[in-house]
Amino acid sequence: MVIVEQVSKRFGEKVALTNVSFSVPTGQIFGLLGPNGAGKTTLFRLLMGILKSSSGSLTIDGRDAFEDRVEVKRLVGFLPDEPVFYSYLSGQEVLEMSAALHGLDVKAAMSRIMPICHRLGLSSALGQFAEDYSRGMKKKLGLLLALLHQPKLLILDEPTNGLDVEATHLFYDLMREAAADGSTILFSTHLMDHVSKLCSSAVVINHGRVISAGTLDELLTMTCSASLEEAFLKLIRPTDE
Repeated sequence: MVIVEQVSKRFGEKVALTNVSFSVPTGQIFGLLGPNGAGKTTLFRLLMGILKSSSGSLTIDGRDAFEDRVEVKRLVGFLPDEPVFYSYLSGQEVLEMSAALHGLDVKAAMSRIMPICHRLGLSSALGQFAEDYSRGMKKKLGLLLALLHQPKLLILDEPTNGLDVEATHLFYDLMREAAADGSTILFSTHLMDHVSKLCSSAVVINHGRVISAGTLDELLTMTCSASLEEAFLKLIRPTDE
């Protein structure tokens, strides 16, 4: 579903990504792991066609992430780390506008998404201006927008930032349900418990480079670690060797 091949990205003299390569098989929940500033958000912006890579290629379901970015957006549900909404629209109006922009039957799309909205505890706030939502409420509305058009791929940037414990566990349930329905999920995090509970495989990046990639068991084995958190720390911390 996702193929990243030898991707580099520079912003003037600053190098954000260097020769990043990995792939995400269809139907998997896949983790993109790395500390703050590792390059995770830059990579997601490249996949969404917001940025163009300096070199290398990124494809989603066989389509070029930048050249075919309009078509790619029909296939992808994207949740940025900090969702931003029009200040003069309510939560419901944001959802209805998104459904219309996707060419969906607005009434049918709203009927389909409302059960998830109820589960997230957001239905009572849909009449309020989305800009006035708390950070956690904005994250929930952003997740609803990502799921609204039943995408083949979900790209989620630090999806549980701002969520309380109950909402975080509900996020786990929603991701498992989406994967069971055939969606592929790629999400970034630096929280290892999220990965161990959801993912089958992961790629670890640091300072814009791939440090390691594989199944979770492979990451544990190659680092001789008892936990994923221990493996992560060994991979991102420089050693004399």
